[in-house]
Amino acid sequence: MIIGYWNGGTITVYVIGLIVGIFISLVLHELGHLVCGRLSGYKFVSFRLMNWLWARNKDSKIILIKDAGLGIISGQCLMEPVEDEGDFRFVLYNLGGGLANLLASAAFLVSFFIIYDEFVRFFLFGMGVSALLLGAMNLVPRTAGAIPNDGKNVKEALKSSDARHGFYLMLKTNADLSKGKFITDYGEDAFSVSESADLGNFFVANTVMLRSQQLEEQGAYEHSYQELLRLDAAKLPPYYRSLVALGLIFHELIHFEGETFVQLARVRIEEKEKDRSFQKILAIKHPAFLSYVAAKNGILDGDEEKALEIVAQARKLASSLQNPGQEHSITLMLDRLESRLKAVKEQTP
Repeated sequence: MIIGYWNGGTITVYVIGLIVGIFISLVLHELGHLVCGRLSGYKFVSFRLMNWLWARNKDSKIILIKDAGLGIISGQCLMEPVEDEGDFRFVLYNLGGGLANLLASAAFLVSFFIIYDEFVRFFLFGMGVSALLLGAMNLVPRTAGAIPNDGKNVKEALKSSDARHGFYLMLKTNADLSKGKFITDYGEDAFSVSESADLGNFFVANTVMLRSQQLEEQGAYEHSYQELLRLDAAKLPPYYRSLVALGLIFHELIHFEGETFVQLARVRIEEKEKDRSFQKILAIKHPAFLSYVAAKNGILDGDEEKALEIVAQARKLASSLQNPGQEHSITLMLDRLESRLKAVKEQTP
């Protein structure tokens, strides 16, 4: 039935509808997470569209900023979870975006059959197709690019109590840090995982990375490094594998001294040269990733001046995160990095 209506004009309107529908579907997707999160008892933390971020500041006021966001994320709605995840509220929160897209798609596509204006019909038809595709892409479990999608989040979280607790900690620590709490304010057992936990589950791996970060900020670099080494051989999605590699390289170049660690870092970097996900992350102007770039420039490439310029750039970007806890963590990294770079510069003839 639809095929008989195709002509130059309807095809043009349909394509316009597809294009407009992509943006509308993205907004509806994140609003779906927000609404379903609120229905689950979650509290608002931040709402991102590209590099624009609505977030609560330290005075609990919601402000709009353009921040140093992750370029691989087009939209994101982060919320603070309830204490008890035993009733699987995280399922509705995760799937809310895709469900909103499917509902919108149904409304747009049904309109095709009840609206008489030809161009409006095909415009809405294009929007309906965009919403349907985005909904399906997020609900069917898969790793989208480098990052697991919503369906994959639910699938992995349902695998074990460690995974569910890991998802809870991922949201909870982000919410706490946004209020000014530091990772070192948590107890030693806050980020512990059971001996039988699957380190290949990215929520479990994230818990281990939080423990490594805690130890790093406490100055326990060797212990922090060993936690990351636990994840080095795990079969993780590209984004998480890259984060582990960056952490290991930073330790080897900045926290440890000696040619042995420099060579270890050099080998890791050479292994990652053809890793597209790793290279995409390095291209993102985020202060945490810039810290790694500065370490490589200063220690491996011998360009301390360039490295210190990158450190200064990262410091400016850190304040744009609107997350005092994260800003504190990155500042500690940059302080340690700058100190090491200056020491190397002084030793250079």
